[in-house]
Amino acid sequence: MPPKAPSSLWKRTVGAVRRDPQKAGILTLLVAILLVLQVRLWMSNKEEVANATTTSSLSHAAQSQTQTNNAGTASTGGNSASARPQDSATALRSWMDAPEVPIGRNLFVADLDRFPADSGHAASANQGNAGFWDELAKSMGVRADVRKERQILVENLTQQASQLRLQSTMMGAQPKAVINGDLVGEGDNVASGTGESRVVFRVVRIEARRILVEREGIKLEIQMK
Repeated sequence: MPPKAPSSLWKRTVGAVRRDPQKAGILTLLVAILLVLQVRLWMSNKEEVANATTTSSLSHAAQSQTQTNNAGTASTGGNSASARPQDSATALRSWMDAPEVPIGRNLFVADLDRFPADSGHAASANQGNAGFWDELAKSMGVRADVRKERQILVENLTQQASQLRLQSTMMGAQPKAVINGDLVGEGDNVASGTGESRVVFRVVRIEARRILVEREGIKLEIQMK
């Protein structure tokens, strides 16, 4: 009976593979992957051991070389190290025993004779600053004049437009308005005053019970009364 065990195990394995070949293929693939990972792990462990051994050897060699250099330096520089503190102490004592040297000038006062002022540069700088402020003042003055002139123009046009009498408005596709007895539409001109005081406005928009007129870029509103 015992000798027949391997044969029966093999037969059962072959029978299981024949019954379900898909599972058998997956199992074979997993076993192969496991073997590959095991081999790579074994190789990486072997490389780490070799690297650790090499690093340890280099570290021991460096420590030995450092100790040797330190020992040589200590043996050769002992005399000079012992002599340097004595020389420093002697120099310091000599400086302390020396008489004080009086200072002949005030350290906090600048000697203007040695540092003359550049008058030409200062004058040009002042002229440049003066020119800048003059230009700024002129620019501000011009702006103020322009603003004042425009305000006067608005007041005059408002007074002239007040003479336009809106009598009625007719809304539609092309709105119309009756102004001072004349029927006008959007874009037409209307005049206010007579003779030299006559001023012409352009009708910009006609709305219910009001119109907008314009002259020289200034728009004014006229309400129906």
